[in-house]
Amino acid sequence: MRQSFDFRRLLFAYKSGRNLALMPSAYWSANMMKLLLVVAAMIGLGAFRAEATPLCHVAKSTKLAMDQRDDLRLKCLKQKKNQIKVSQCLGVAASMEYSTNAEEARLVCLYDLRQQPNLKECHSITKLMEFPDSGDEARWECLRKFNRTITKKQCQKLAQSMSYPANEQRAQIYCEQELQ
Repeated sequence: MRQSFDFRRLLFAYKSGRNLALMPSAYWSANMMKLLLVVAAMIGLGAFRAEATPLCHVAKSTKLAMDQRDDLRLKCLKQKKNQIKVSQCLGVAASMEYSTNAEEARLVCLYDLRQQPNLKECHSITKLMEFPDSGDEARWECLRKFNRTITKKQCQKLAQSMSYPANEQRAQIYCEQELQ
């Protein structure tokens, strides 16, 4: 008659230093304990732990030029745009080595992601824009996208952050007359 495995008895016997050979099915139990110890050690040492490499990471140690590394990051970002969040997208944009490439990546974050940015994320994208033209473009996009949910005060804040005076004036008029 085969006896069932009692893990509590095995653990007690192991902790108390008793001879495992005296337990029923000791051979199986001893091997199971060894297996559990090996697995625990591997987990503790990180054998199964995935290193947290950034999304679309391209190491600087590769023998590629800066623009080629940025091209790979941007290609990866565009391929994964349906699966990533705005914060992950902005992380990829921050890893770009050229400002123009970072700006293009931020525009992907604004326009192309499946999970579209909320107002707070949209505003943070506009703050990160480095060039006046694309910054104003992003601010206009936020104003239009959140026309129905943005408050007048939030609208005016975005309008005041426009880089060019003409855009600021038009945005102020938009906030006064066009909000729904």
